[in-house]
Amino acid sequence: MPLESKIILVDDHAAVRAGYKRFIDSEHDLQVVGEANNAEQAFALLKTQACDALVLDISMPGQSGLELIKRVRLKWPRLALVVLSMHDSPVVATKALEQGARAYVTKSSEPDELIQGIRMALGEQTFVSSDVQSLGMIAPHFPQHSQDSPQDLAGETTDSTGATPGGLTPREVDVVRLLVEGKTIDQVGLSLGISGKTVSNNLSQIRQKLGVQTDFELAFWAWSQGFGRKPPGFGE
Repeated sequence: MPLESKIILVDDHAAVRAGYKRFIDSEHDLQVVGEANNAEQAFALLKTQACDALVLDISMPGQSGLELIKRVRLKWPRLALVVLSMHDSPVVATKALEQGARAYVTKSSEPDELIQGIRMALGEQTFVSSDVQSLGMIAPHFPQHSQDSPQDLAGETTDSTGATPGGLTPREVDVVRLLVEGKTIDQVGLSLGISGKTVSNNLSQIRQKLGVQTDFELAFWAWSQGFGRKPPGFGE
């Protein structure tokens, strides 16, 4: 780790960036050298400004932070990526880590946890803030991201048996797809030729398999797998 690590902040709220910039700059070994308010600006800035870590939000207008992580990992595979998000969902945190982030910190956690997350990410270690850990991470361990490709880390391809993402059955995938399209339990049942009670039972099994608690987490998972609309706050 260099004597003074250079940081770029990415967040669409200037006041948020200013607050975290002051806090990070107060550390003797960290310095914010650039700021961006969206993913496109951040990617352009990275081409001209050398840095050691990118601290980014994932809920931004336009391209989401998760999509930015994919792009950055392809071009700068060794750059430390630290997510700073309002979402304390283990599902969102897990996805960010799978995509290539080394640390996931919520905006509601103690500021010291952000510093810890940055330093651990710079040291090629994984860090998740305590509030997300308290809700239970979906996966207890994540591989280091210095060499692997985003496709290898995502774990979204089907296996030789044709298993669907998340280990769901084809009908369970259909249930998720219809629900995130806005259909009610009864409408899903009519579409699939099953009872509403069966749909509800399937939904319970789906939540258990995926480790999701809320409708947002389910919608986020569906979007991250390539079907369903983006959840609110994840760009247009």
